[in-house]
Amino acid sequence: MNVIEILRLKQLRFQVASQLVLKEWKPEDLSKPKCPKCYSPGFLTPHQSQDSRVCYCIRCNYYFKEIIATHSCKCAVPGDDKVCCGCPYFQQFMELVDQRLVELEQLSVAELQDLLSLKPFP
Repeated sequence: MNVIEILRLKQLRFQVASQLVLKEWKPEDLSKPKCPKCYSPGFLTPHQSQDSRVCYCIRCNYYFKEIIATHSCKCAVPGDDKVCCGCPYFQQFMELVDQRLVELEQLSVAELQDLLSLKPFP
């Protein structure tokens, strides 16, 4: 295999991995507070201090400060916008694509093209 064929294979593998991840893509809602102890959604308590609100986790009975989301994403497909590189959604998406790339490592060009043609992608 020459260099161009290797690059085309890697590009095809990335395309298949991205499409497979997009098919199941459900980004995590980063606007809701999560408990730093057990990672379940936190619930706001009536207590508010001057600079932040306090959340209470009913799963593990832990109090924590609400962390305000610093980023809001409106991309239907991660990577469509120029500011996606720093987006937590894009980082999650790329981690999932990396996992799929490892799974697709041993497939040939024909097998990858079959995956693209057989799977109806959104």
